[in-house]
Amino acid sequence: MKASRNDFLVVIIGPSAEVISGSLLRPINIYYSLRDLRGLKVKYISVKKLSDLLPQLFPILYADMVIASGVNPWISALVTLWRKISRKMVIVDFHGFAWIEVNATNVAGFPMKMLLLVSERVSYKLSWYVIMASKWLANALAHYFGERRGVFVIENAVPYIFEEVVHKLVEKYDPNTLRKYICEKVLCRGDCFSKPLLIAPLPTVFRSNILAYEELLRLSQSLGENVLIAVTGIKTNTFSVSSNIVLTGYTSYVNYVGLLLSSDSVILPYPMNAICGGVRNKVLEAGFCKKPVISTKAGMMHLNASPNIHYVPISIEAVFQELRKELLKEIAEKLNTLISKRYSFILFKKSLLKLVKSIIRG
Repeated sequence: MKASRNDFLVVIIGPSAEVISGSLLRPINIYYSLRDLRGLKVKYISVKKLSDLLPQLFPILYADMVIASGVNPWISALVTLWRKISRKMVIVDFHGFAWIEVNATNVAGFPMKMLLLVSERVSYKLSWYVIMASKWLANALAHYFGERRGVFVIENAVPYIFEEVVHKLVEKYDPNTLRKYICEKVLCRGDCFSKPLLIAPLPTVFRSNILAYEELLRLSQSLGENVLIAVTGIKTNTFSVSSNIVLTGYTSYVNYVGLLLSSDSVILPYPMNAICGGVRNKVLEAGFCKKPVISTKAGMMHLNASPNIHYVPISIEAVFQELRKELLKEIAEKLNTLISKRYSFILFKKSLLKLVKSIIRG
């Protein structure tokens, strides 16, 4: 399959799009950045497990460019090996450094740690180009695997689909109507009208989020009934819960965006070992919606943000400052300005297009 000048095939290999998750948002941003570029044909291949690659073997092997993003490291490594053998271009987009993360959170045994280490080394060393979600991540991989050419940093950005859902909800519903729907249909708690509503997006698929929830549970017990905290991504029958916490489980993406728009603040109690490879999407989304963020330093990792300027350092007192609306409004405005200047989807798109165009021309 040889592409013509007007039919340069780009295949993006990413997580399944059936359920919108944090791992999906970056590859979706890649897709929406490239889909309208003249001269490109873009195909997205969803992968849940290793066997999902086999039915898509032909486009994976013969596409002019393959970008692997958001999938398990061993899937990226296998695609990299296939493309290396066929002498075809492959770009691996690193969201994080899984081997460091599992060591920091002690979530996996020795065999899994070795599988992650070998897989990430193969992807890093054998891919044509590497995209990193942060400078810290680029430095960490270079430290463990050695310096190499063709490494580019494109930071996380507000997801394109998130922006679209926000605009549609804001256009269709006034704040009171949206909050009423969230309280009655999503949280099923009438007292969320009368209390400050905090949201903590902590899906259990990541060990770091579980550690953050454990910290949140301790914090909530000190708060008593003064606030209501909605936690997304955690089921009631799996974890302990206090009376001021509502566990929503995995809610639809539209409901999650509505919950964020209806909340008073976002709370992110990540301990220092809950590391990530790039700016957390939940911080970007909160900043985009002008919601104040109450967070630990780890929760704001890789974001060029300062405490008490762009976010409120987490403490019992910080949560009670919910009542000081003017202070939180000023902090939220500054975070929003930072997000729009450095972490918007349009900036992500410009950086990626510049890179892809230079690669194609080269």
